[in-house]
Amino acid sequence: MRSKKGIWTLAGLLVALIGIYVGLRYWDERKQEAEEKKAEEETIHVVQAEELSAFSYTDGTDTMEFSREEDTWYYDGDREIPMVQDAVQTMADEIQDVTAVRELEDPDALEDYGLDAPSYTIGYTEEEGDSGTLYIGNMTGENYYAMPEGSRTVYTIDGTLVSALLFDLADLAQTDTVPSISSGNLVSVTVTEVGESQTYQEEEDLAELAGGLGVLSLTECVDYHVTDESLSDYGLDEEERMIVQAVYTDTDTEEEETYTVYIGAEDDTGENRYLMPEGSKMVYQVSTDVIGNMTTVSEGEEAEE
Repeated sequence: MRSKKGIWTLAGLLVALIGIYVGLRYWDERKQEAEEKKAEEETIHVVQAEELSAFSYTDGTDTMEFSREEDTWYYDGDREIPMVQDAVQTMADEIQDVTAVRELEDPDALEDYGLDAPSYTIGYTEEEGDSGTLYIGNMTGENYYAMPEGSRTVYTIDGTLVSALLFDLADLAQTDTVPSISSGNLVSVTVTEVGESQTYQEEEDLAELAGGLGVLSLTECVDYHVTDESLSDYGLDEEERMIVQAVYTDTDTEEEETYTVYIGAEDDTGENRYLMPEGSKMVYQVSTDVIGNMTTVSEGEEAEE
């Protein structure tokens, strides 16, 4: 009997502890919700828009405009250039909800804040068609003065929005990717120039060529959609270009794949050559050293012709 009584006592204590835990958790959740609600009520929204369908921004010199169709963002200056969707969406998110550090009481003249000739002008359109404009003026410490169109209220906002605005298309364009190639998965390399081909399959040769292919990076795009007529401007027309075909084993699928690029002329500096991946319309500048390492091997090694 004493044993059973002890068990019931422990069970009762366990139930009580569970009740206390549940109660504390419920209280903590309610407290957190109340704090979040209070913080939201105290937050001043300079811009609070619904999902955006378009936006633009200018610094007085350069202007960038974007629009979205069927969940895809396009650069209005050239809709053929594919965009890094996450990068454009990040800017849209920042524009969509702008909060104030503080609201200025009894503000002075707009020129005192740089809002008579704004440093940045941001326009946006919501999916439902409503639109708005935000003017950003001078810096004040680490913040900026800002004012929505149609309002005479001046706010300060932090630098997050301004930092998010990208004016270099290279930071937004979706460039071609290069497969992961190393001496461990490179099977062969064929280099064709002026109608003559050499195929490298020896381990020593592939190790050298992998030194170039493994560091190939397509970041300096000079033409986002080259035409058949302009290929010759880069030495990339069929009669002039060098063809490099690398056969490698895909580390994910363990199947052999072929990566082909076309090598053109040197640029004006002589430090780079033009390169275009097969199937792409983008032309890049790549260091002549990298090109040399991915197309040539040390003398004395013979390749198959």
